Amino acid sequence: MLVNEEKWHIRFLRVAKEVASWSHDPSTKVGCVLVRDRRIISTGYNGFSRGIEDKLERLNDREFKYAAIIHAEKNALLSAALHGVTTQDSDCYVTLYPCSQCAASLINAGIKNVYVPGDVEIPDRWLENFTLALGLFREAGVNFLTIDIS
Repeated sequence: MLVNEEKWHIRFLRVAKEVASWSHDPSTKVGCVLVRDRRIISTGYNGFSRGIEDKLERLNDREFKYAAIIHAEKNALLSAALHGVTTQDSDCYVTLYPCSQCAASLINAGIKNVYVPGDVEIPDRWLENFTLALGLFREAGVNFLTIDIS
């Protein structure tokens, strides 16, 4: 039997997986849910900025995509800021390990815990960057936890 707290983590990671499905990126769909006091305060998925067309040819052009896309974590933070919602002392539930830039943004936004599904596989090309992100979380005192949601 699951402990009540673990049930909440699983629920929010499942919501993050649903949010990830909203991404139009054909290769990597990432979702993020920001939570405070067991209430969702913001969501985000990886995609282009408002008003920027997400045509398939742009999404398949890695050079353009990597330069123009906003990661799920930053989209969730930006959405909270747009609506005047503080993220101080919130939790982040995300479907992929955050990159170092998203980690830095989450740290500065006051996130206290980052949760990722336990079955996430890190692509080799991103391993070094994700390792850096984990080091940043550790140094800043942000807890990074994996949760089995199967």
